[in-house]
Amino acid sequence: MLESYVTPLLMSYVNKYIKNLKPSDLQLSLWGGDVVLSKLDLKLDVLEQELKLPFTFMSGHIHELRIHVPWTKLGSEPVVITINTMECILKLRDGAQDDHESGSSSTSRSVSDSSKAVAKPRRLQQAAPSDPDLPPGYVQSLIRRVVNNVNIVVNNLILKYVEDDIVLSVNITSAECYTVDDMWERAFMDITAPELVLRKVINFADCTVCLDKRNASGKIEFYQDPLLYKCSFRTRLHFTYDNINSKIPSVIKIQTMVESLKLSITDQQLPMFIRILQLIIALYYGEIGGHKEGEGEDGSGHVKEAGASLPGMDVDMESQGSSQYSNTDLYMQTGSPEEADQGWVSWAWSFVPAIVGTEEESEEGLYQQRETGGIPNSPQQHPHKDPIVSIGFYCTKASVTFKLTETHSESSYYSPQKVKSREVLCLEQQGITIEVLMMGEPFFDCQIGFVGCRALCLKGIMGVRDFEENMNRSEEDAVFFSCGDSLSSKGMTYLTNSLFDYRSPENNGVRAEFILDATSHKETYTEIAGMQRFGAFYMDYLYTMENSSGKDSQDFSVVSMEEVVPTVQETSIKRLVVGPLDVRLHSSAVHRILKMVTCAMDHEYEPYCKPQREVIQESHGPATSEEISSLEEFIPTRLTCLTLLQVSVTVSMAEFNLLQALMPVIMGHKAAPGPVSVPVFQPVRPLPAVQFKVEKVNVEHSVPMYAPELVNTVSSLNQPSDNLLHHCYAHLYLKVFGFQAGLTCQDSTGGFLPLIPIIPSFSTALYGKQIQMPAYWSKRSLVPTTECIFELPHFTVQATRPQTLLLQAICQSWTHSMTNGAPLTLSESLLNEVYKAPGVKSLGPSPTLEGSVQNLELKFCSRVTVKCASGTMGAVKVCARTPGSGEGVKEKLVPLIQGPSDTKELHTSRWLNEIRKPESLLAPDLLAFSVLVPQQEENCRNSGAVLLVSVQGIAVNMDPVFCTWLLYQPHRGSSRQQQQNPGPVSLAKRREDEVSVGSTPLVKQPSNQASDYASSPVKTKTVTESRPLSIPMKVMPDTTAVESWTSSEERMKELIAHAWDAVKRLTLQLELQSCCVFLPNDSLPSPSTIICGDIPGTVRSWYHNQPSMPGTLVVCLPQISVLSAGHKYMEPLQELPFEVSKPILEEGDAFPWTISLSQFSVYTLLGQQRSLSLLEPMGCTSTLAVTSHKLQSCSEGRHSFVVCLHVDLQPVHIKCSNPQVQLLYELLLSWSSTWARLQRHGILRQTSTIPEPPASAAPSSPVRSSAGTALPDTSTCSPSADFGSPTEGDSVPAADNSPFADTVTLEQKTSSIGGTSGKVSLWMQWMLPKVTVKLFASDPTAKKTEICVISELEDLSASVDVQDVYTKIKCKVGSFNIDHYRCRPGHDWHSGQYEGLVLQCKETAGY
Repeated sequence: MLESYVTPLLMSYVNKYIKNLKPSDLQLSLWGGDVVLSKLDLKLDVLEQELKLPFTFMSGHIHELRIHVPWTKLGSEPVVITINTMECILKLRDGAQDDHESGSSSTSRSVSDSSKAVAKPRRLQQAAPSDPDLPPGYVQSLIRRVVNNVNIVVNNLILKYVEDDIVLSVNITSAECYTVDDMWERAFMDITAPELVLRKVINFADCTVCLDKRNASGKIEFYQDPLLYKCSFRTRLHFTYDNINSKIPSVIKIQTMVESLKLSITDQQLPMFIRILQLIIALYYGEIGGHKEGEGEDGSGHVKEAGASLPGMDVDMESQGSSQYSNTDLYMQTGSPEEADQGWVSWAWSFVPAIVGTEEESEEGLYQQRETGGIPNSPQQHPHKDPIVSIGFYCTKASVTFKLTETHSESSYYSPQKVKSREVLCLEQQGITIEVLMMGEPFFDCQIGFVGCRALCLKGIMGVRDFEENMNRSEEDAVFFSCGDSLSSKGMTYLTNSLFDYRSPENNGVRAEFILDATSHKETYTEIAGMQRFGAFYMDYLYTMENSSGKDSQDFSVVSMEEVVPTVQETSIKRLVVGPLDVRLHSSAVHRILKMVTCAMDHEYEPYCKPQREVIQESHGPATSEEISSLEEFIPTRLTCLTLLQVSVTVSMAEFNLLQALMPVIMGHKAAPGPVSVPVFQPVRPLPAVQFKVEKVNVEHSVPMYAPELVNTVSSLNQPSDNLLHHCYAHLYLKVFGFQAGLTCQDSTGGFLPLIPIIPSFSTALYGKQIQMPAYWSKRSLVPTTECIFELPHFTVQATRPQTLLLQAICQSWTHSMTNGAPLTLSESLLNEVYKAPGVKSLGPSPTLEGSVQNLELKFCSRVTVKCASGTMGAVKVCARTPGSGEGVKEKLVPLIQGPSDTKELHTSRWLNEIRKPESLLAPDLLAFSVLVPQQEENCRNSGAVLLVSVQGIAVNMDPVFCTWLLYQPHRGSSRQQQQNPGPVSLAKRREDEVSVGSTPLVKQPSNQASDYASSPVKTKTVTESRPLSIPMKVMPDTTAVESWTSSEERMKELIAHAWDAVKRLTLQLELQSCCVFLPNDSLPSPSTIICGDIPGTVRSWYHNQPSMPGTLVVCLPQISVLSAGHKYMEPLQELPFEVSKPILEEGDAFPWTISLSQFSVYTLLGQQRSLSLLEPMGCTSTLAVTSHKLQSCSEGRHSFVVCLHVDLQPVHIKCSNPQVQLLYELLLSWSSTWARLQRHGILRQTSTIPEPPASAAPSSPVRSSAGTALPDTSTCSPSADFGSPTEGDSVPAADNSPFADTVTLEQKTSSIGGTSGKVSLWMQWMLPKVTVKLFASDPTAKKTEICVISELEDLSASVDVQDVYTKIKCKVGSFNIDHYRCRPGHDWHSGQYEGLVLQCKETAGY
């Protein structure tokens, strides 16, 4: 009786997957209670159909299959199915990538099919024609008990995947599935009331995963270390049913637990491992063609997917083929259910025991279903409710170890190579949780969390043995990345409510409650709750689908692509939180990370999916108003939110630097093979470092869910609404809170000193959006394609000179490296000055320079035809703080730069005696600009660029304290070598000379850019070479060596061509308010009564309140206004995108430019409230015109330029007296001595303490042009025959004191320009009505009598005309007079002797 029901059930499964079985033999064996089948071949085509993946089975064998049926104890003992040694070999199906590139442009992952597979996977097998008629009553319940308690044992399961040179093999020693009781102990169980629960356990023992490389013949030459070695894990399955007769459980929980997961990846395995990950992602997103049979069923060739199978990936179940735009009926599939494309979840559920049967429906309904070959769609029948599925993966501790390999050959020629691996890097995680919760189509949620994560250095890298056992380094030094908490402090929170948590409802006989509502889910699973449970990382991905009309999900209507009517409302939200993060980038960490990057790039794999060009699909007609209104109501989007909390990044000074062997490879260049000497490593303490801290970072990214269909619809509208256009963009929001940077130092104990702030805490925000499917918008020139907005409310930088020198040394330790990896020398006094011990007085405290920028806002907008940008800067302030001391000396604040500042009245000294309003908080922005640049398009004449700039007044105080700050030099007495390198003393001394300031630059040598692992991941041994000299070299090689051969003439030609292209059609509006520069003879600290940073207020306070005010020279630079031809004034800050009323279309029409300068003056402020003028306010008006045309005779298309400049100057009035001359002399002496010291110290001449190679060291070009080979600065003869005759050149004296030396230099410069960029004609004219010079002095012969000598020149004019063959200079002075006057106390000025005449020279009327 029982045999007639059980035997066909077992045979249906065995016969389905195994070839060449005789059912009669199998039936007889089964009736005997045991069946043993040996050397079985699997039906590969059936397996491929089941997988529905683009894989082909190359082979599939079962060594032995045992089935044990205890016929006499079926009600109390399980049926045992044992598989001994099962081996399958897979490969990627030929043409799978071609399928995608050619036929899968319609690739879509329909959520309907994926969830249908979730809901009804086993029915497809149970309802197959081979199934027997299910008997009623006792027999049916007995069969259900038998099936519920089937034990499946697999011994030695071998799966292999081969692709290119990759061989991935998975070997599981044993796997067993059996039924358990409520204590998870093995038992014979049945579904009983009131619990209605079935529990199962799957134990996997000794799982080993290997990843090896095979050669062209398919042979593996040497085996790598296993990726995963003998890992055991267990899976618990928990099924809850609504009633005893339910065929499908209402709640399914499948959760896996791994105690320890240890992955090992070598440098050769890393590219292959990344390739496998790319394969998984490509399969997940449907980028590789799906199973062929599925294409004929839905008529569109869609590749289905269900997001539940890979919760760790970007689970976008709502992707391309949703019901909103899908042209496939969700529940009206044709064809038999067995052939339906079930997707990932159905494949995964094939391992679930057969208890997951058909829906709860009558037998008549079942037979009706089998007869019609589809799903019953009778209106009287109510569709079944989707089960709640919970999938979980939990890992207590996991680690990923990266290794570098070396090959060693044995003595025998034929002996195989052996691979020796060295551990260099380890990534450890604690408390890993991956949980997926879904219920059919409407709800899907995936949560991933880590309790703790850290990364540490191991052994040595590139020959530097920095973490070998004999170094006795602490574990704190080895850890360079740490995040979150440890399990010891967090507890077992990562297992909360799992089947492995004894407190979970399932382990206490209570039905679990699940949150399946989006609103409740967001309220319960917040970022705070996620971080409380985990601590290091938390991700929550939520996808919901709601019916907008309130119907059940099974009643979703289906519309075609033309009818864009949403019947469902889909939402997709990803929230990611990263907890407290500490990253320490020292030499050991950086070299290991970059080494892994170079190893990952060492491959030649073709990408699985090449990017497709956008194909514009013609719209089948304009969308109706109903469709538009429905789109206005709801448009599905994908939202991703990332939050970083308490991030700290510390970049230490490089203890060794061998980056010249790694950076070229990363940047795409070939590293030259060759050994690199490596130093003997010794840790450096104290070790200076730069530290960056961020309190919080928020990133939000949103994109439309179905961009192609949405853009196709909206772009067809003539005037789409703002809401529709808004959803056609991808949006990005970035907010940074509490960012700060500073200097710190790692002391001998390994800890870090408190942060010395360089950049105090500030916050900023960035917003950007980019149009989706740009090809659809190519004809919509008014639609912006890209927009960006950047806001910076406040930003400050503060540093002493020692701090900047230390920052410079840290940067140079990374940007320049010695050929033997040795670091720079560092002064002890510099470290002591930066990291002052508390309570220790320094001899001369260095002032702190502090600069701040306020209210910076930048905007950028790009359209098809133009790119434009605008921005404002509210204010800029720079000041110097001189520290006080405990002896009554207070801290002083010296303002150096202030903007905006009201400088309109500062051109004369009258403002000192007038009431001056304080700087207003509502002052205009210091800088406002707008730029518009046309896009270069072929066969299209665009208008020219537009530049609108407005700069408010700026006050500058050139205080001597700035020189004090700049001239700081650390004591040279105690400089220490950071690294102890064996070698002669002269070598160390020479190395110190190299890095000392102002040393002679060394010739750059070709770098040897390979370490022991650099040229290839496999090397036999480390080669060390000693060198007589350590030469500093840049980490990034100069790849533009060929360009450096080009002469200065060629560069000048390119510069002029670029400059002309920029200005030939430029609409220019430039407004610069006056910049007032104060040059005091001594420091001018700001009084406490003055608003911080107010330079004019400080000067005015000193002028009135301090009798000993230092002498101050005031230079009021002119207001500048530049306007191009025909341009009408516009506000400098324009809303983007903007247009000008008269765009310039033709080349050169932007000229002439009108340039106006006004209110240029110079005066001096002396003690005792004296102010004397040097240069009275003056100005000028200029007109600049430039025309150009290309030379026909020149093949390179050089331009011929004609430049005309006309300048009308206002009268010049100069006054000078003895105190002013003395002040000028003192200022000149002070600044010249400062300049000399700067030159001597090399601070300005060469900012780097590493000498740069001179330009002459580069090899010169073997072929040089005959024209212009002599540099213009050194040549005194005529440059070439094309410009000026030889006789003119020969007649020019070579002496520098020649009266015409300047003329010759001008001719030479002009000729050089002409030789480089075609012909240049230059005409300049100056008109000056009057020049007056007044010299005041006291009369030595008479007391209290002053003498004034006045020189006047009238009607001055000058012109310069430079042509191809001549240069003409013309000057004219109308009259020249010198008079002198005297002034006695109480009298006015009167003429001196001889009526005050000294010299008179003028044109007479009759001449």
